[in-house]
Amino acid sequence: MDGLLPANNRYLAQHDVQVVEQFLTEISGLQPENNVFLVGTTNHPENIDSRVLRGGRFSEKLLIPPPETAQRVLLLGLYLKGARLEPGLAVEDIAKRLSGLAPADLQAICTTAKRMAFNRMANSDQLPPLNWSDFERATERVRGDMAQLDNTGLQ
Repeated sequence: MDGLLPANNRYLAQHDVQVVEQFLTEISGLQPENNVFLVGTTNHPENIDSRVLRGGRFSEKLLIPPPETAQRVLLLGLYLKGARLEPGLAVEDIAKRLSGLAPADLQAICTTAKRMAFNRMANSDQLPPLNWSDFERATERVRGDMAQLDNTGLQ
């Protein structure tokens, strides 16, 4: 929702304003007998136009927190499938260090860490084992991209 219905700030283009206005017009015409079930998701509710989230627009607002350590272990296992880790580095260690991130961020970090390891490939056909440095650099890149987006008001 934050990409489609951005908060009104100085970075908004005219088409963004028009999309938000049209959305508000459309949902204000909805009646219970229309049997419309509207679902929206975001990782950044603070970046959604406040008029969209005003009382009465959505009957329910659910907060799904970032995954806990055990859930991150499962997600990282899925995202790292087929990749080897450096001896002494376990998925559980990575999961503990990457707390507070959404599953999409974890996936982006794993993908980027694999690219970092790929850059270290010598004359081999096999991806070298991922090390913590790969994850650190990947996290900086992914979090840096998110921080840059947050600073511009764009998502």
